[in-house]
Amino acid sequence: MEVQEAMRLIEKGVDKQSSIWADLGAGSGIFTQALNEILGFNGVIFAVDQKLDILRDVLKTQYVRSKVHLYEENFTLPMPFLPSLDGILLANALHYVKDQEALLKYLLDNHLKPGGTLLVVEYDRFDADPWVPYPLPLAYFDRLASQTGMTLPEEIGRKKSIYGNQEMYAAYCHRSIN
Repeated sequence: MEVQEAMRLIEKGVDKQSSIWADLGAGSGIFTQALNEILGFNGVIFAVDQKLDILRDVLKTQYVRSKVHLYEENFTLPMPFLPSLDGILLANALHYVKDQEALLKYLLDNHLKPGGTLLVVEYDRFDADPWVPYPLPLAYFDRLASQTGMTLPEEIGRKKSIYGNQEMYAAYCHRSIN
């Protein structure tokens, strides 16, 4: 996926007035770069993944508008370095997490501001395989959001995956203010 495609997929879920985001499970950084473009000069992005070599190299060669902090950490473990966030992006990351509900509860309780945005990009499939061990189809994300005190997710985009005959969706919801 190219940065422009990632931007089109997520931009409707990114409030440009919000400025402090985390890209958890950032991987190669395509979505970190997309957030950088969307948020612009007022943005602060915390990219978290166990290995960020590719993203680090890309950021050395590209114009970076937002302030980007890189943390080579496991995003499923406590992250005391994260501040209170306006938004959390989990792009192709939750399908690696067995207890998705526990992770989301931790993120909401410890990092996402009331009213903050949770933006998810996942494969819309039910069957597991070695590359998607814990699928999160949109129907499951709806239930997961409800169980963790989020608003009902809104789907904002779809893209055919380059891997077989699959589709990816992008959806966002908000942490309840109460």
